[in-house]
Amino acid sequence: MFIAAFKWTLVVLVVLGCHSPGALAQSAPGGADRLHADAVATFRQARFPEAYARFIKLADAGHAPSAELALWMYLHGPSLFGRDWDTTQDQLTAWAQLAHQPVPTMVAHIYPQTVVPVVSRKR
Repeated sequence: MFIAAFKWTLVVLVVLGCHSPGALAQSAPGGADRLHADAVATFRQARFPEAYARFIKLADAGHAPSAELALWMYLHGPSLFGRDWDTTQDQLTAWAQLAHQPVPTMVAHIYPQTVVPVVSRKR
């Protein structure tokens, strides 16, 4: 009885593990393409942060078309979307290799600081 329950638990864990987006992107090409199409539809609805999150999840799982779009959104973030997208240099390198593009280097943004006196020094 214990062995049967153990086998059943193992089967359930394997099946549930295969339903993660990363597993779908790697194991079933149709699954990754469907998730990519959903991300593109989200982009077309101007839900850019959600679309970027979907693209990077697929890109991190090795889906080349999603890597290309995630890289494009990162590179054009400030000029087209008015924001910087979160990423790491390792992600940029992996996405560029998947998309067969040159590897961009992250650039630190320096925001101007204005000096505003908190209190007057006059007594």
